[in-house]
Amino acid sequence: MVDGFGGKEKCSDQRLVSLPLSRIRVIMKSSPKESSINQEMLVLMAKCLFFYYKRFFHSIFF
Repeated sequence: MVDGFGGKEKCSDQRLVSLPLSRIRVIMKSSPKESSINQEMLVLMAKCLFFYYKRFFHSIFF
Protein backbone atom coordinates (compact mmCIF):
# COMPACT_ATOMS: atom_id res chain seq x y z
CA MET A 1 0.00 0.00 0.00
CA VAL A 2 1.26 3.46 -0.83
CA ASP A 3 0.92 6.09 1.87
CA GLY A 4 -0.26 9.67 1.32
CA PHE A 5 3.26 10.92 0.60
CA GLY A 6 4.54 8.47 -1.98
CA GLY A 7 6.24 5.90 0.27
CA LYS A 8 5.36 2.25 0.70
CA GLU A 9 3.95 0.90 3.92
CA LYS A 10 2.89 -2.47 5.25
CA CYS A 11 -0.50 -3.88 4.28
CA SER A 12 -1.70 -3.50 7.87
CA ASP A 13 -1.35 0.31 7.60
CA GLN A 14 -3.85 0.85 4.81
CA ARG A 15 -5.12 4.12 6.24
CA LEU A 16 -4.27 7.29 4.38
CA VAL A 17 -3.48 10.15 6.68
CA SER A 18 -3.97 13.70 5.54
CA LEU A 19 -3.16 16.66 7.72
CA PRO A 20 -5.09 19.94 7.35
CA LEU A 21 -2.70 22.13 5.37
CA SER A 22 -4.64 25.28 6.17
CA ARG A 23 -4.11 24.78 9.91
CA ILE A 24 -0.43 24.04 9.42
CA ARG A 25 -0.16 27.27 7.42
CA VAL A 26 -1.85 29.27 10.21
CA ILE A 27 0.54 27.83 12.79
CA MET A 28 3.54 28.59 10.60
CA LYS A 29 2.34 32.15 9.96
CA SER A 30 2.02 32.77 13.68
CA SER A 31 5.82 32.96 13.87
CA PRO A 32 7.06 36.56 13.56
CA LYS A 33 10.11 35.36 11.60
CA GLU A 34 8.07 33.90 8.74
CA SER A 35 6.71 36.42 6.28
CA SER A 36 5.60 34.16 3.44
CA ILE A 37 5.02 30.43 3.18
CA ASN A 38 5.02 28.74 -0.21
CA GLN A 39 3.33 25.46 -1.08
CA GLU A 40 6.58 23.46 -1.04
CA MET A 41 7.35 24.48 2.54
CA LEU A 42 3.82 23.60 3.57
CA VAL A 43 3.95 20.12 2.03
CA LEU A 44 7.39 19.49 3.52
CA MET A 45 6.15 20.46 6.99
CA ALA A 46 3.11 18.18 6.57
CA LYS A 47 5.42 15.28 5.67
CA CYS A 48 7.62 15.97 8.69
CA LEU A 49 4.60 16.07 10.99
CA PHE A 50 3.23 12.86 9.50
CA PHE A 51 6.45 10.98 10.21
CA TYR A 52 6.77 12.55 13.66
CA TYR A 53 3.24 11.49 14.61
CA LYS A 54 3.79 8.01 13.18
CA ARG A 55 6.99 7.51 15.18
CA PHE A 56 5.50 9.05 18.32
CA PHE A 57 2.42 6.80 18.35
CA HIS A 58 4.46 3.76 17.40
CA SER A 59 6.70 4.35 20.43
CA ILE A 60 3.65 4.64 22.69
CA PHE A 61 1.83 1.50 21.57
CA PHE A 62 4.67 -0.87 20.67
